[in-house]
Amino acid sequence: MISIRFRHFLLPAYFLPVYFLLVLVWIGGQTTPGLANEVDFEADSVEVNRDEGVIIATGNVILREADETLYTDRLIYNEAADLAIAIGKVRLIQGDGGTTLSDRMELSEQFTRMIARPLISSFEDGTRFAAREGEAVQGEQAIYRYGRYTPCKCDWDEGEQPIWEIRSSRIVHDMQSRTIRHENMRLHIFNLPFFWLPVLAHPDWTVNRRSGFLGPRYSYSTDLGTVLSVPWFQVLGPTRDVEIEPVWFQHRGNAAKITYRERWNNFDLDANLYTGELETYKKSREGVAGIDARLTGEMQGGWRVAGQLQRASQDTFLRRYGFLEDTSLESKLSAEKVTRRRYYHVAASDMQGLSSSDTRDKEPTILPFVQYEYERPTARPGTSMRTRLSALQLDNDNGHEMQRWTGMTEFIQTREMIGGRTRLEAGFTGSYHNIEQRADGKNKLGELGRGHSHVSADWQAPIEVKLGNQPFLLTPRLKATHIGGADRTDDIPNRDSSDFRLDEANIFLTHRFQGEDYYLPGARLDGGISLWTESAQLGQISGFLGLSRRLSGKTATGLTAKARSDYSDYVASLRLDPPGPLSLSFAGRADQHNFKLNESRSTLALNFADTKITITHAQLSSAYFTSTTEDLEEAKITATQQLPGGWSLQADQVWNLSSGESRRDSSTVKLAWTGGFQDCVTLSLDYKRVPGSDRDIRNIDELQLLLNFKYLGSISQSNLKSGFSSN
Repeated sequence: MISIRFRHFLLPAYFLPVYFLLVLVWIGGQTTPGLANEVDFEADSVEVNRDEGVIIATGNVILREADETLYTDRLIYNEAADLAIAIGKVRLIQGDGGTTLSDRMELSEQFTRMIARPLISSFEDGTRFAAREGEAVQGEQAIYRYGRYTPCKCDWDEGEQPIWEIRSSRIVHDMQSRTIRHENMRLHIFNLPFFWLPVLAHPDWTVNRRSGFLGPRYSYSTDLGTVLSVPWFQVLGPTRDVEIEPVWFQHRGNAAKITYRERWNNFDLDANLYTGELETYKKSREGVAGIDARLTGEMQGGWRVAGQLQRASQDTFLRRYGFLEDTSLESKLSAEKVTRRRYYHVAASDMQGLSSSDTRDKEPTILPFVQYEYERPTARPGTSMRTRLSALQLDNDNGHEMQRWTGMTEFIQTREMIGGRTRLEAGFTGSYHNIEQRADGKNKLGELGRGHSHVSADWQAPIEVKLGNQPFLLTPRLKATHIGGADRTDDIPNRDSSDFRLDEANIFLTHRFQGEDYYLPGARLDGGISLWTESAQLGQISGFLGLSRRLSGKTATGLTAKARSDYSDYVASLRLDPPGPLSLSFAGRADQHNFKLNESRSTLALNFADTKITITHAQLSSAYFTSTTEDLEEAKITATQQLPGGWSLQADQVWNLSSGESRRDSSTVKLAWTGGFQDCVTLSLDYKRVPGSDRDIRNIDELQLLLNFKYLGSISQSNLKSGFSSN
């Protein structure tokens, strides 16, 4: 059915009522065969020719049919021929959000077929077509003759030039296959022609994945020479795909990377396979292969499982040829379950070292590790009981091999007393070790048992104080701990707590070493005070200062650099985050005699509207490293600057400050452009200096170029490792 609204009529006024009635009667009795939706006209003036079945609407014409609306200066509609001709400032708004502008447009076949001369079509994502002539069938196909295409968000109808566009003698948009095909195409960047192809096809803006060649990747480095690859991406199903990337290295051979991904309802699989005939330190061409695969998911009963398989046939090719940067590979399988009161964990792993100094006895294997914890309330109010059981089989851990079984039971009680909250702990830990091999020069092998009791009392009380009108929350905390039993630290090799260092996180733990190998009998008193405040004037301030006092037993490794004092290092932290662009944080440990810093990490951050600068300094005493006689010290500065026109600059520089020197270490600089407001191209230029540190891993300077055209293909930054790359 057709309804008409009109603002002015072309007959004398005294004919209006009669003619209006006749038109409505005539229109109401007409139907367009097969036309299910109402067609609605609105115009300044309307002429109706009943004999020819023609309606002519003039002046601010609006035609609505279903979810499409047409605006024009003049519309001629022939109902019998099912043809509407719009002339002058034509604008068609479609139900999918697309808009087409034209000087002349013909609509037929129940308004599903359109012919326009000329036209500009735009869509919600920013994609635009322009053509001398266009023809479209709704939901099937659109053809643009002598057309232009761009996803850049610009106003062609206002004369704005896109950053890049494709000009073709013919553009076909197949809406059913969701493919855009350009025939006799030329790519123009900033209105200048760059290259020509007879045919180019790519997915339209509605496609997330599509089989086909990805953008070619090109790079250059002094070590590898020219590097060229053309990846192929294949969609295998709704939830699985594969990418095959052959890589040609000018001076070093050929390789291939195969990436497979699959998703199930409860599991995800991501696998990377590497193979090739490449130069290694052994020979000019060696057959190499590697795998990096991960499977994660959730099984019935709430079990979270994770599997990882990492292995390489040769120790340096993954790093040298830019596939992986890891210096070790770990294959592992784990299952974990957490309930309200119980925790289950099962794991097995095997390590492969990729450094030239790694040997078989330095590649630990855990097969298996099993842990179970259970905590439940007791009949006494405020008291709970916690039980932990674990078992471990450890091989090839820097020359150590052993089995270990451990059990722990403790009672925990919390109560309010002495103006604060008190936590009491008491329990027993027993373990059984079978030491088969050790590399620490001690001859204690075979089976041995160990038992330790522990008891502790922890008290803390928040106190609010005011300095002027500013409130501060001070929380003093004290904890007394006693661990009984024989000292077996010389008999049992310490493999899971060997890198222990005292900090704010573990100073108040009853068993502060957390692993199961190292239990040190004795008594100690731990104390500290924390501070916190927040206001509009000061911002947020937090800090901590703590100290541990040994009452009996020997000094634990990791409490001080010299490992002989009854007092630990001072443990301190401070964070200042005032209003404005500046923030500061510090965490570290200082010698309790001369306040010399044995460990520290400081960060200064400046955050302006378009500028971010972060300066980090870290240092650690040489006493914690067996392989060096010098303190380790490092500084790093990171700066990010937003520039006009969508440009940004980011730089990172690391300095090695050990031995009182200043040596420039790794450096990165990245200049990126996001295409500004048109949002259709990404350009980045990266410089990276990587110091080599192993066998045929060389010191190299890398220059990388990333150019990504929207919908035409991109290069993942994670795949750019060296040299010059473009797409």
